[in-house]
This record gives sequence, structure tokens and C-alpha cells, in this order.
Amino acid sequence: MSLPSYALTVELQRPFAAALADLRQALEAEGLQILHALDLQAGPMPEAPPQQLLGLWAAPLGEAMHAEPQLGALLPLGAYVVAVAPGHTHVALQDPMLLAAQTRNSEVRKACKTLYISLRRVVDRLMLGPPITF
Repeated sequence: MSLPSYALTVELQRPFAAALADLRQALEAEGLQILHALDLQAGPMPEAPPQQLLGLWAAPLGEAMHAEPQLGALLPLGAYVVAVAPGHTHVALQDPMLLAAQTRNSEVRKACKTLYISLRRVVDRLMLGPPITF
């Protein structure tokens, strides 16, 4: 399966609720906030498997909007979490470099690179799984 160029993705061998909790914790560790969460199964898609759309925010996005105010039309960054099978969850995080590609503004590009690095660390944390406690 080829990976989309617009998202950082990870497949987790964890149930949906655990994967979502781990994602929230990994985002928080990187200073990303969840502005809103839309539970698609509880709303417009009751027949669908568990899935949520998340709107993400971090300080570099504010810096980017200050440098280029119309960028706000493309924000917040999105995340998608979906149960693809029992005990198996897919996570996709919007690649902020998509925003960088839409501008020649060096401040926006700098902010997007910072966010990209943070989201890569989120994916790495999810791949490693919850820390082992002794």
C-alpha cells in the first residue's frame, strides 16, 4: 500500500480507544492541542466503524498565521483515527508541509518544518507504544 503524500500515517496494533488515548498523549507531549474532535460514528456515520476527526493546533501555527493571515483558511491541521479491524487502528496526521508548499513566505515554511518534526515524533511515539513501567 503506498502512503499518501498529504499525511503522516501509522498503523497501530491497539484497539481504537487505546490508540486514541495514546495519540492524545503523544500530541500533548509535543505541545499540540486538540481544538475539536468529531466522532463520526456518533454523528453523521452511525453505521461506520469507530473513527474521529481531530482539529490540531500548536504555537507555530499562530506564527504562520501572523506571517500570512489568509493561511487561516487551511487550518487547523487535521488528524483522522479509524478502527480498521478489531485491535487494529489507523492514524493519519495532516502533513504541515502542504501548507509550506502553498507559500513563498519563509516564516510560514519555518513554522511548518517545526510542526512536521513534532508530528514525526508523534508518529514515532505511537509506533513505540506506551512506555513500559517496572
